[in-house]
Amino acid sequence: MSVTTKRVFPGVRSTSAWNLKDASAGSGEVDNSDLFLTAGDSRIKTTGNWGSAFASNRWLEFDFNSSRPGGVPVSAATFNFSFADNVAGDTACIYIEVYRASTATLLGSYGSSGTPLACSSSNVTFTTVNQSIATEVTSTDVLNDLRIRVYGKESGGKAMKLDLATVSATTAYGSSTTYEQISRDQASGTLTTTNWSVGTAADNVNYPAASNWATTFSASRYLKFAFDPSVPAGSVITSVTLNFYYRSNTAGDTACWYGEAYNGATLLASYGSSGTPQSCNTGNTTYSTDTVTMSTLTSANDANAVSDVNNLAVRAYMKESGGKKTQIDFVQLNVNYYLD
Repeated sequence: MSVTTKRVFPGVRSTSAWNLKDASAGSGEVDNSDLFLTAGDSRIKTTGNWGSAFASNRWLEFDFNSSRPGGVPVSAATFNFSFADNVAGDTACIYIEVYRASTATLLGSYGSSGTPLACSSSNVTFTTVNQSIATEVTSTDVLNDLRIRVYGKESGGKAMKLDLATVSATTAYGSSTTYEQISRDQASGTLTTTNWSVGTAADNVNYPAASNWATTFSASRYLKFAFDPSVPAGSVITSVTLNFYYRSNTAGDTACWYGEAYNGATLLASYGSSGTPQSCNTGNTTYSTDTVTMSTLTSANDANAVSDVNNLAVRAYMKESGGKKTQIDFVQLNVNYYLD
């Protein structure tokens, strides 16, 4: 018997596309990324109306993605949250609770109904909270199973504006950001659940292209997806695949696509072409569930594989026979790697 040790054992780690740029109109990219991805990007979510006092049934909740290798100690973890009041002259306040998502187990809390964690009295300037949750998030097992609940109140019983909700974490192998995959808004006392549009397959949520496609492929018409897998430096990447699920928005029409992989402006690989698409799918009843093997991005074929995968952007060029929109159900990058 032969036994070896590794800092990170071989395994597939998957992450959705969080950064989404839409150039379906052919006139440049429109940012339709996850709303809570980046602060200061002018892309905000307005909550339901809060009560003027904290209440146990009025909260926001965020479930985060699980893309890190398990069993790795976490030395630092921070919940990053940016909010503002929605009404001039009013004041919004919050406190938070940290949970294991799979069991709904409360791990810890920051602030309380008597002593809020933070308040905002501006409807223009956002208040950013960077709260350490390292006491609760001690390993990537917890990081991969994380839920944050935000309790709120608003002095006039009105809404808040949200700009950011991420978790940053540090291990011995580097720092990474974890993104919300499901958000729940019960500010008004009535629950509204929002899944990230391309984060989960078969969840009855999809991303519709912002504009109608042309009936032929064009180099200026595409969707661009970026992933942030945070593969540790020095890792050996043994396989990379891309899940891309799509269909036409119109019954009877046919949608086709091909892809290109980039690191910045550098083209790494193509998957199909305008003459030979990666695939085509007719109708809007069933998604084409494509899995693309990206063998050129493995360590065996790419000396800069870790950098190329960590900075990967995939362009999906599309055409639609009736010149209509398409629906994208799922875009996920799957990276099999290990670290000696």
